[in-house]
Amino acid sequence: MSMKHAKQTLASLLLGSALCASSMAQAADLNLVFLANEEDQEYDAALVFKNYVESRTGGDVNVNIFAGAQLCGSANECFEAMQAGIVDLYTATAGGVASIYPPIQGLDIPYAFPDDRAAMNMLTDPQFTGFLRDEILDATNGGIRLMSMTQTGGWRNIVNGEREIRTPSDAEGLRFRTIESEIQQLMVREMGASPTPLPWLEVYTGLQTGVVDGTLNSISDITNMNFQEVIKYMTLDNHAYMASMWLMGNQKFQSLTPEQQRIVADGAAMMSTIQFGIQPRKELEAYRKWEEAGGEIYTPTEEEMEAFRALADPIREWYLDNYGEAGENFLDAFEGARERAQERADADRDSVLG
Repeated sequence: MSMKHAKQTLASLLLGSALCASSMAQAADLNLVFLANEEDQEYDAALVFKNYVESRTGGDVNVNIFAGAQLCGSANECFEAMQAGIVDLYTATAGGVASIYPPIQGLDIPYAFPDDRAAMNMLTDPQFTGFLRDEILDATNGGIRLMSMTQTGGWRNIVNGEREIRTPSDAEGLRFRTIESEIQQLMVREMGASPTPLPWLEVYTGLQTGVVDGTLNSISDITNMNFQEVIKYMTLDNHAYMASMWLMGNQKFQSLTPEQQRIVADGAAMMSTIQFGIQPRKELEAYRKWEEAGGEIYTPTEEEMEAFRALADPIREWYLDNYGEAGENFLDAFEGARERAQERADADRDSVLG
């Protein structure tokens, strides 16, 4: 072999090795976790994300989906696993995210979301999501990145087994199951009722035995757990919109190539869209089950809704007293998103109406 040929062969081998090393460096596995089961909309969203990311990256980024408590069993555990690099993507509600960024609980102030259309616009508002992304990165020392916001479960309503509730005063004396949320418990107290924190898996028995008279949940949550067997009255007050967030370990995100980052970000936005769309479809079956079980539904009048909305005032004051400047900054961003969402909806509606 001539010296020239040997040099060409060596150069080819070195180039091939470099290309192979480059390809290996760009390959990545993403462990995606949600704590619900495969019947929930998070699973559908995760499947779409997996297909989108894997196909758009030519398989260089592989997405592993873990439903339930396979890698972590609670929000705190999942966030710790993200920081450790075990979990790469995880979805949580405001209650879960509050463990790393407490002011996010402002999302649960009653009647903060006007309607479905406004809620979708608010949770996809670039200014609002950008604000939250910066806040969560700062709160986690650059460890966790907000990818997208969406919803899980739809609207929470007032449900009980004792009587129809048309105004807040109708709930006086009842015992409602609540989560470990001061905001939700304050709302129950403002109605003259008693908040009773109870683990989710104990709620059915609690309703059945009278430990609690009612609960504050979405129709999907109610029928998924067969609560319609032990409670009868639902008031569609829509006091809370069950916002959720897809988050990602920032170290893993930064390890991706710029093109992979763009694809993962676009895939996360698709998960948001999927969840917004699937929940209303799932509710059709849930309402059918409720009605077949003899459940009753009451829709408050506008005058009655004013009485419900008034419950938010002291809760908003409590929130600001407890979260100070950080709470003010959050509410400024959140309420700004609400104004923009309503303006956008009004403009589009006016265009349709001509």
